[in-house]
Amino acid sequence: MSDPADKVTAAFDTAKSKINEPAESGKVQEALGTARDKIDEFVESKQVQDALGTAKDKLSELAENEKVQDAVTTAKDKITEVAQKFGNR
Repeated sequence: MSDPADKVTAAFDTAKSKINEPAESGKVQEALGTARDKIDEFVESKQVQDALGTAKDKLSELAENEKVQDAVTTAKDKITEVAQKFGNR
């Protein structure tokens, strides 16, 4: 094990096992399960669902706005123009 590469590999293996130990512990797994449950509760709450619905409605309104559509069309045209310039080289 005098090869420096072997020493580096051994050090990485040791570090990896030390990192994996707490991640695989029962307490960490239990905490992750609790966190997942809380996140699910949060996502399923009426307030969050209402907020998501409102956000979707606002995004739809924005996407249907004529000025936004014009801006998107202009951006597409400019991207096409630039791509054509690079393609002609």
